[in-house]
Amino acid sequence: MDKLLDSFKTVFGNRFLEYFKNQEKKHHYLKLNDYKKVIQKFVEDEQRERVNYYSGTHVHFTRFLLISIEKFKSNGRSIDFTELDHKGKMIWQLEHIIPQSNFEKEDSDENRLGNLTLLHRDTNVKISDKNFEEKMRVLRDEDELYFYINKVFRGDNFEKSNIENRSVNLIDDLGKIINDNFNVYCKKVLKI
Repeated sequence: MDKLLDSFKTVFGNRFLEYFKNQEKKHHYLKLNDYKKVIQKFVEDEQRERVNYYSGTHVHFTRFLLISIEKFKSNGRSIDFTELDHKGKMIWQLEHIIPQSNFEKEDSDENRLGNLTLLHRDTNVKISDKNFEEKMRVLRDEDELYFYINKVFRGDNFEKSNIENRSVNLIDDLGKIINDNFNVYCKKVLKI
C-alpha cells in the first residue's frame, strides 16, 4: 500500500495525500489491501450525496477526479498537476466554467462537478469571472483548451442546464476508468 500512497503524492500532491490519509483513518481503506478496492471505496464514499465539489476539503477529491480523467485520456501529454509556485501554492487551480457571480446565493449548481475544471493559474487569472463566451476566446490561445476535461470550451455554449449532464459524464468517465480499465489506470496515471 506504500506504493499507492507514494503514487497519490506524486500524481495528486501532498494536500490530496493528507486528505486521503484523514479519510483513511475514518474508513480504513488500506485494510482492503487491494489498490482497486481501495480506490473504488474511496470514490464511492466521496461521491455519496456530494453536491458541493468546491468548498473546503472537497476540492481535494475534485482535483483527484479531474486529474485522474485528464491523465487517463491525455493521449500521452505529461502535465505535473502538483506543480507549486515559489510561495508553495498550486499552479493548477479549479475554475468555474460558469462564473460564480452568475449564481444566486444558495444555488447548488454553482459548485457541482459539472461546473468545475482545472486551469493553469495564469489562464485562470485571465478569465476569472468572465462569461463563458469570453472564457472560450481566451482559452483558444491556451494549451488547456485541448484537455479532455476542457472539451466543453470547444463547444458552442455552456449553460446552467448543461451542468448536471457534464457532472454525470465526468462521474461515468471516472467509473469506467476505475472499474473497467484499472490496470491501464495504474500504469498510465498512477505509474504503479
